[in-house]
Amino acid sequence: MDKKKTISIAITVLFVAGMATWYVFFDGKSGKMEISQESQTVEEKAEEQIIIEAPKEETVESEASEEKSPEQVVEQFKEEQKKPTETVIKPEEIINEPAEQKTESSLKIVDKSVSFGFQNYSGERKIDTVVLHSSFNSLGGDQYDVDKIVGIYKSYGVSAHYIIGRDGTVYRLVEDNDISYHAGVSSVPDGRTNVNSFSIGIEIVGNYDDGYTAEQYGAVSALVEKIKGDYDIKYVLGHDQIAPGRKTDPWNFDWDRIK
Repeated sequence: MDKKKTISIAITVLFVAGMATWYVFFDGKSGKMEISQESQTVEEKAEEQIIIEAPKEETVESEASEEKSPEQVVEQFKEEQKKPTETVIKPEEIINEPAEQKTESSLKIVDKSVSFGFQNYSGERKIDTVVLHSSFNSLGGDQYDVDKIVGIYKSYGVSAHYIIGRDGTVYRLVEDNDISYHAGVSSVPDGRTNVNSFSIGIEIVGNYDDGYTAEQYGAVSALVEKIKGDYDIKYVLGHDQIAPGRKTDPWNFDWDRIK
């Protein structure tokens, strides 16, 4: 009886040990395999969800690479010709309009009336001649000071209808209809004398050497144009032309620069 019990216990122990061994080697490994497979599945799903896409390169088709028919080329050329073109002006190509291009409409006359060197005329004077003169201040100081020049006129008892400063400003000294003492002993090409009686005198500020400014040429041109519009002008002459041998002004005047 004791021997049988011992054998029975031994068999039971072996059975239990075998079951334990089976569980450890098969059930545990299976569980680990399932866990591993499940973990792998989760990782695969995660990899499927996290997809990093590389930025797509924009493909720009070059017009040059496109093959076009002759008709398309001609049509494209026509379209290009319709587009406005930008004009680039280089600094050296910019030409400022000369100051002497002053017109009658832009002419401004400053009143600087004097009380000497002229004679009032009661009727309507017949004016057909314009005489150009030049003068400067020879008594010291600024040669081109208009007030000093007019002061010299006063000392000689002479005047002019207008005097034009170096900056092109036109000053009226005597009204057109009055007789200014500017011509002296003189005559016009048709033989008439007493030129003061039918002429308008214009003094231009300048000396023997410096000539005249562009502003002065512009003012002379505009003033002469205005006078021609107001009267039937026959002559536009220099003082030297109506009194040759006696007068030499206007000195170095460029007649081509006035209309």
